[in-house]
Amino acid sequence: MPWSGQAGTLGVLTPRLNVPQMRALIRLGVILRWVAVAFAGLAGLLGPRVPNLLPAEILAAVIYNGLVMGAGSRAADEAVPRIALVTTVVDQLFCFTFLGLYNVGPDSQQVAAYVPGMIEAVAFFGATGAVISAGIFLTGVVAAEGTVTVLGRGPFDLVGIFGSTMIVILIGTCLAAVSQVVGNVADDAVQSQGTVHGSAPPLRPGLSGQEKDVLHMLAEGCSNAMIASRLGLSERRVKACVERLLTQLKARNRAEAVASAIRTGLL
Repeated sequence: MPWSGQAGTLGVLTPRLNVPQMRALIRLGVILRWVAVAFAGLAGLLGPRVPNLLPAEILAAVIYNGLVMGAGSRAADEAVPRIALVTTVVDQLFCFTFLGLYNVGPDSQQVAAYVPGMIEAVAFFGATGAVISAGIFLTGVVAAEGTVTVLGRGPFDLVGIFGSTMIVILIGTCLAAVSQVVGNVADDAVQSQGTVHGSAPPLRPGLSGQEKDVLHMLAEGCSNAMIASRLGLSERRVKACVERLLTQLKARNRAEAVASAIRTGLL
């Protein structure tokens, strides 16, 4: 189920994870992007000829990754789903630009290089992510092949486009199915923990005194800045406390956390 804090704005393109999980995936993406940049640079240096635009492409990737790293750590909770959506799309577009530097066509090499982007899309958006990813791939290879044809550098490879797109769709379907099964198993495990004689009462997580204070202020509609001022804490500490509450209450946003706390008798 997607994060619902901005459902009216992003619709079905809202991530299905809670804010702490999204932040964790964004941080992981930053690390993997540095690895990819290093790999692309090394491949260019070891190849017979360094692509002319490779330094510019690497510089753009470094700047982009730095922006994502800063935004992911400092953004308000409400902005995190948008960051997840933007990085998901941009990461897959970068795949085409890097591969274009090495003149790789819509074959097995391109499909293999595209898989990490598809994994990211499915991790954030589930089956919807797989559809988005496959659509971006098809659009990208059609645009690339069309450009090659217009420039007179080769025929339009319709068979290659069809074959590679089918592989991408198959990979996306498998990833989405596995993701759905894993998510269902996790939900069943949580529900079974509270099952007693056929009923499943909500769990009541143990909260510290500070977490209880923060929870009550969330119920009052206070912002992180207001909570920090009233409790004499830093906003960073309050933010970390709110993220712990979302995780403990299995909530995707503040409103869900408050509703869960009411159901479990914490408020």
